Amino acid sequence: MPTQEERLETVEYGLKQFKTETIKAYGETAIELVMVKGLTEDAVKRLASLKTQIEQQSKQVNTQVEAINTHLSFLQESANKTDKRLDAIEAQLTEHKTLLTQILARLPERL
Repeated sequence: MPTQEERLETVEYGLKQFKTETIKAYGETAIELVMVKGLTEDAVKRLASLKTQIEQQSKQVNTQVEAINTHLSFLQESANKTDKRLDAIEAQLTEHKTLLTQILARLPERL
């Protein structure tokens, strides 16, 4: 059976070994935390950059949509003017057709 002294030495050795392993584990954890911190900071920077790019592209899209709406409005006005002009021409053609029909009705028939 081990003596008190031997038992104490075993406990002290185990404690030293535990202390060494704990310090090593804390060191590795600290290194990993530093790496995670670096990766997180990099990700935050990239996200901020993406946000800026998206905001710029959104502004460009809004500008283009406004330009398209302006063009569509112009085209709508132009189409309305064309429709009115075609209606006027159609009315004139109807009048001319009526006049020609009346003229043809008054002409003597040729055999």
